[in-house]
Amino acid sequence: MSFDSNGSQSSQGQTIPLSDFLSTHDDNHFVWDDVDREISDEWLDPVQEAMLDHTKHKVFSHGGREYLTPPSPFVQQGPELGDSGSTIVYKVTPPEGYAYRRPLALKVIVCKQNSRPPGPDSEARSNALKEVKTMSRLRHPHIVAYVASFEAYCIQTREVRRRPRAGAHAVLLRVNQRIRKHILGIAMYPPAQCNLRTFMEEVFQSPKEADWILPHLHTYFGCLAQAVAYLHRKSVQVRHKDIKPENIVIDDFGLPILTDFGLSKHFETGQYSEGPTPKTVKYADPEAMHEGRRDERSDIFSLGCVFLEMATVLLGKPPRFAEEQLSVGAAGDGHSISSSGTSPGPTSYEFKYSESLYNLDRYLATLTFVARDLAVSEPAREASVKAVLAVLPHIRLMMDERLHCRPPAYTLYPLFRHLYDVYDVPGPCPNCEEERRTGRAIPS
Repeated sequence: MSFDSNGSQSSQGQTIPLSDFLSTHDDNHFVWDDVDREISDEWLDPVQEAMLDHTKHKVFSHGGREYLTPPSPFVQQGPELGDSGSTIVYKVTPPEGYAYRRPLALKVIVCKQNSRPPGPDSEARSNALKEVKTMSRLRHPHIVAYVASFEAYCIQTREVRRRPRAGAHAVLLRVNQRIRKHILGIAMYPPAQCNLRTFMEEVFQSPKEADWILPHLHTYFGCLAQAVAYLHRKSVQVRHKDIKPENIVIDDFGLPILTDFGLSKHFETGQYSEGPTPKTVKYADPEAMHEGRRDERSDIFSLGCVFLEMATVLLGKPPRFAEEQLSVGAAGDGHSISSSGTSPGPTSYEFKYSESLYNLDRYLATLTFVARDLAVSEPAREASVKAVLAVLPHIRLMMDERLHCRPPAYTLYPLFRHLYDVYDVPGPCPNCEEERRTGRAIPS
């Protein structure tokens, strides 16, 4: 894993810190041309309804294509960054012939409805356009930045012919065309080195990397707290709804970036939602699991689960240790919790933090014993151990089963601010500190 930040930041072929990208409005330099652009109202009206800028969102005319080859028209650089079902993320550069050359991440969504390719007015397409609209509004140094988006579709042609009589030629009755495949691509900055899950596991898979990973991990509490607080501001009012380590990526400069707004929802402060909702069950809040009333504090629960795993790693255990210990007794196996780090054995259920809260206080007590052993065996980490133990009560409140007991996002940063001071490098995040002082996270 390499995080080389050397090189000219003025070159469009290089990666630059997201804060610089936003402050210079680098994304404005990418504008779609009109070549092969769709002109039919049935495709363009939903784009206008989503209030997307036509210079940033382009629907390609099918042009008689019967196949699509993502990530075209962008140019792939290296292996895929991620793959989850109908979504693939690539590292790309802009299409050939474009002056803009900044490396980007391209999320390609295969739009389906009832397992079939949808039409231009489908709900699947509408939901995908909503994600684009949400992302296009967000500008924060720890939230992935929208650059551009596109749609492409290909068709399948079927000729229907009349059965000929003896000696007669077949007569063509009609030609049917249906959508064979429909994709939506979202170009974002920055491309990631890895996600937070991989980042934390690297500490134990490649111990030599721990010397620089652990100091960076201390800073992520404050950075992510500020990112979520920004989403929940009155001027933004977005619930992420799917905060988890896989949706937090690490850029070339070792900074955490919150991404993937496919499940996000706009809200008005004080307004609740309820009923069924898509979710990642492991990190989902109790109210979502029970389809009860929920608001922006549901994000706080999910963020607390992520923070618990980060704290676990900083206290010397792999992230799965939290799941293993909290799972004890959930399947009636009768195992007791210990600080050994051994798995309680195979289980036949899908782990959910929300259903293991009865074990949370016991697990936090276990972490104090783990911390004591770590401080004795590695005295150089004593300052880190003390700093992490100090935030466990705050994480406990974030994961409270009762929605109203969880702290609002804007109160979190001061609670985790001291973790920046454990190591001289990388030290406090200047953007988060600026946001704390002035409310503006992007340098002018």
